[in-house]
Amino acid sequence: RGYEHKWSFNRRKYTLATVASTEFYQLPRDLDNIALIRQTSSPQKLRFIPDNLFYDYIPNPTATGNPKWYRLWEEEGVSLRLTADDTIEVLSSSSSDTTQTIRIVGTNSNGLPQTESLLLTGQTFVAGSITWNAGDVLRISKSASTVGTITVRKATGDTTLVQLAPQELSARFKVISFYPIPADAYSLYVEYYTRIRNLEGDNDVPDIDEKWIWVIRLGTMAKVYQYQNKIELFTATQGMFSSAVRSMVKADMVSLDFIPTLRSQLNNLGTRDILDIVDLPLGA
Repeated sequence: RGYEHKWSFNRRKYTLATVASTEFYQLPRDLDNIALIRQTSSPQKLRFIPDNLFYDYIPNPTATGNPKWYRLWEEEGVSLRLTADDTIEVLSSSSSDTTQTIRIVGTNSNGLPQTESLLLTGQTFVAGSITWNAGDVLRISKSASTVGTITVRKATGDTTLVQLAPQELSARFKVISFYPIPADAYSLYVEYYTRIRNLEGDNDVPDIDEKWIWVIRLGTMAKVYQYQNKIELFTATQGMFSSAVRSMVKADMVSLDFIPTLRSQLNNLGTRDILDIVDLPLGA
């Protein structure tokens, strides 16, 4: 219990502007789970609806208007999808990147599943040979971390499809759809939780507050004892780690400013008013 808790330090906000007659939109690359979507143009909360209920009640979803529901679709591997079938080329911002491979997975222009691996040659672009289908999802990944930023672009016009940071092996962009399909430009306020980042370098700053680093060390020690087959030490340390995680969850859920109920007092007339403590006699 508690291992699936959505940590408040990973909560973010994002403003999405809709376009008239456009149903699908790409969400930020660091989004893991949606917490809330509300519309600010004519304020209301949007609700998630699963596909089985959606198509049960709305078999022909073509209506336009003010969005009330949303659904989540596939995860896109590029920030900009191909607008026409094309080949892909890759390059790095650093001349030191010559041993890493960029892997592209998708379907070609004939609709057949394809995989292509391109070996980086530093700042010189490497051209692929497969013509990729513009209507399908592309997955882009690196074989290892790089020194520079990797740019993946389509060959025609050198339009950038996605960039990968040095420590980023792959990018994911969730796609969302709204119903009714937006009939105008609406402002949607999205609150979401991010993924916890992997720490790659000795000087990386963790997402978790420093006051909880001891919990991470405790969990690490439990794994060390497990690897060394020291069962008693592992069991004891794992128990302390689990208890510490529960403490983290409990502390993260506390809201000191939240008072759900407030006890009221009755005066001698039987009505509620403010009870002034200083007017009470001693010992009362």
